[in-house]
Amino acid sequence: MKIIFVCTGNTCRSPLAESYAKTIHSNKNFESRGIMVTSDEISRESLRIIESESLAQPTEPKQLNANDIEDSLLLTMTNGHKAHIEQMYPDANVKLLSEHTYGTLNDVMDPFGGNSHIYDEVFKELKDYIDRL
Repeated sequence: MKIIFVCTGNTCRSPLAESYAKTIHSNKNFESRGIMVTSDEISRESLRIIESESLAQPTEPKQLNANDIEDSLLLTMTNGHKAHIEQMYPDANVKLLSEHTYGTLNDVMDPFGGNSHIYDEVFKELKDYIDRL
């Protein structure tokens, strides 16, 4: 089963999650998607972390589509992402990342437009969740 991390634009959180997960869980299939992709480039700050941590390269930003829900577990960054996917794809196997790992309903903050410190904090949070996959 493929695990797909989902955020808004697939440029900040989900590529970081995908990269870290691919690096520490090399025996599993990870990808990332967005629910409103408007760019084909991963954010500079996310790339900075990926490079400085020597993480596996993520896939390029892609829009979530109907093919992605087949044989996949979708792990979202926010409750809003989860609700959006459930509305669009009622048969999707979708959970909030924190729900899947800790049984909580905590959103991962969107660092878009933020400084390096904010991205570093988000990465630290993502690592904590992904270490429990």
